[in-house]
Amino acid sequence: MLYHIILMVKIMDKKKIIKSVFIIFFLAFIVSYIIERSGYYEYNLQNRMILTNESMKKFEKDISDGKDVTLENYAIPTSKDYSSSLTKKTNKLSVGVNKVLKKGIENIFKLLGSFVKG
Repeated sequence: MLYHIILMVKIMDKKKIIKSVFIIFFLAFIVSYIIERSGYYEYNLQNRMILTNESMKKFEKDISDGKDVTLENYAIPTSKDYSSSLTKKTNKLSVGVNKVLKKGIENIFKLLGSFVKG
């Protein structure tokens, strides 16, 4: 396998290699950006708990007894968190790049606006 990779690298010129690596990174960024912007990541984190019948009965009893109630006392986590440090870091990177691009685009439009006004 390694031999095939080395052979492929020798065959491809350096510009093609750089272009391929750039395209792979760009596609990874686009995918992570779409996941972050669609709210899929946060949606999965928020839907990790539900009320069971037992906890609902306990909740209703506590309300009728006049006790102070909070959702955390009655919710049971039902799904596993499959996110890894890689997905968390990729999500952070995506959010950071999004902020930088947004500021850059806003500044470009401010500059263009100043040319139009002035």
